Amino acid sequence: MPSEGTTVLEANALCLRFGAVETLKSVSLSVERGEIHAVIGPNGAGKSSLLNCLSGFYRPQSGAVRFLGKDISSLPPHKRAALGISRTFQGIQTYPSMTARENILSGFHLRMSTGPFAALVWWGPTRREEEEFAARAEKIIEFLELEQLRHTPVGDMSYGMRKRVDLGRAIALEPSVLIMDEPMAGMSNEEKEDLARFILDIREGLGIPVVLVEHDMEVVMSISDRVTVIDFGEVIACGTPDEVRTHPAVIDAYLGDAA
Repeated sequence: MPSEGTTVLEANALCLRFGAVETLKSVSLSVERGEIHAVIGPNGAGKSSLLNCLSGFYRPQSGAVRFLGKDISSLPPHKRAALGISRTFQGIQTYPSMTARENILSGFHLRMSTGPFAALVWWGPTRREEEEFAARAEKIIEFLELEQLRHTPVGDMSYGMRKRVDLGRAIALEPSVLIMDEPMAGMSNEEKEDLARFILDIREGLGIPVVLVEHDMEVVMSISDRVTVIDFGEVIACGTPDEVRTHPAVIDAYLGDAA
């Protein structure tokens, strides 16, 4: 559960329009330290648009995004990533010709302090930094149980393992919050169970809060601390999984008999 109620990431009254289409209508959301906060709703409800606003890919017409109390509404995605907002997407964003280890190492690029000229000679601070990142990558490989695949090209892996490598690269950013957009789409039940376990470990073992958009209600209700429900661009409910699953508006709009 959230610890001490400290807000890490916050959306305040976000309004997003594309022409005449109002995608988000004064949507607010807060992510606390130590929590998994799921965002659910029907297709087209505005869930991915909300994540894009949080991570900087969309700029809402009004409202604000705050990270650790600082207004970051004007910052582009790469600057938000440098602050500590990491993101995975619906599609796999790995480098298929590179190994699992190399993909994870690429996630450290925003944490590098030495420049390209120092890297050419590879001595002193550059060598120490590379060795440090290599050690951190090995810890992530062990954390995600990828030891047997560390030197395997990602393009030769199964879908579930590629998603796991994608997650590893996001963890390499050493984020203060992790945003995940439908991470279990297309996975088998066994792969979903593994990923759900890793998400819990990320929260509990690494202390990283997670914002999760996911359609698998069994997973959402079993691992989330709080759930925000969006329908037609508006928040219709927010609460614990038990509170949300019995909310009349949520049952009518989304869960139906599955509640």
